Amino acid sequence: MSVFSRRRKPTAFWQEPPFRSTDLAQLYEYALSCVGREDGMGMMRSGWAIYRKAGLHAHQAEDFLRDGYQSWSQSLNFQPRVAIEFLTELFEQLREKNPAVPPNIYAVPRELIEPIASHYGMRCWAGNELLAVADHASRPDLRERYEPVVFAAIVRSPPEFVPARSKGWARAYAHDHGEPEPWPGLGG
Repeated sequence: MSVFSRRRKPTAFWQEPPFRSTDLAQLYEYALSCVGREDGMGMMRSGWAIYRKAGLHAHQAEDFLRDGYQSWSQSLNFQPRVAIEFLTELFEQLREKNPAVPPNIYAVPRELIEPIASHYGMRCWAGNELLAVADHASRPDLRERYEPVVFAAIVRSPPEFVPARSKGWARAYAHDHGEPEPWPGLGG
């Protein structure tokens, strides 16, 4: 079989950097220009490239991924099937790791806490969004498979880094499924 007849699996749009350079400053500037143009897919591509090269906390990668997704999800280009792929990939990558948290996060320099906070916060966000798009796409099978996984990922996250939306969802899930109350006595 000829090399030219082999079909390569197409790369998901967010995995393709917007241009060849891996210079973080250039990726950041491009992402900012995408914000101005309301180009959600461009923000996601830039955010993903920054995330893979330097982490979610670097050069607003977390913001570009989240805001880019929000912009894209409200556009005519939005495809729930592709959104499910994106959110599943992001969630699974973040679910696999549980960065260590210092006993007193307030006594640690900000630059050491930011990567940890970004990781846990984005993991919770991706899990909640995955469940929401499963509902939007009428995929009860996906929701059924991922609800307990998302719940476990959220309750294993340090509560200081869990967004209010995720805390509320986890508490409701625990109540509905006979699970112990996550973070008893903790507000928000």
